[in-house]
Amino acid sequence: MEEQWLQNSAPRRSDIVIYGFLEKTILNIDFAMACSPPPNFSWVEPNKLAGLAFPRMTAHYQYLLDNGIQHLVCLCEKKPPNYDTVPGVKLHHINIIDFTPPTPEQIQRFLSIVEESNAKGEGVAVHCMHGHGRTGTMLACYLVKTRKISGIDAINEIRRLRHGSIETHDQEKAVVQFYQRIK
Repeated sequence: MEEQWLQNSAPRRSDIVIYGFLEKTILNIDFAMACSPPPNFSWVEPNKLAGLAFPRMTAHYQYLLDNGIQHLVCLCEKKPPNYDTVPGVKLHHINIIDFTPPTPEQIQRFLSIVEESNAKGEGVAVHCMHGHGRTGTMLACYLVKTRKISGIDAINEIRRLRHGSIETHDQEKAVVQFYQRIK
């Protein structure tokens, strides 16, 4: 199958012409991508809290909104691109340096966002660059609080649900210390 860009100009993400055997079909890539979740997306608590990797495209935010997520918590140093292209998704920024654990205040801020949003029936998604370390740490703290399980059990559950989560010993320690503070 041969691909050519429309109008032989610089490619536009949403307009690709694909020439098939007998017919010419115009494929809208944005529409096709809107049917797919953002990278590393999964629910930890269905309709309440999900984790994902760094969203990059408008279609990622639209997917979140279409699936009941109105709040996106960014744990990266920089805000994601295109975050303001889907008005129904509000961005919350909690800056955590990569491969480091969140502070107790950052954990509390995250949990407050989730609790307040869920009380209004609004879903929340949280992300870092790949959706593993910082994201997994916050998700485990959420499980400690909501399921009233130990830090170790929460870490194991997040790793079961989201392979590769919680990357450093300090991140594991943050979850265990959070459990010790609230038990």
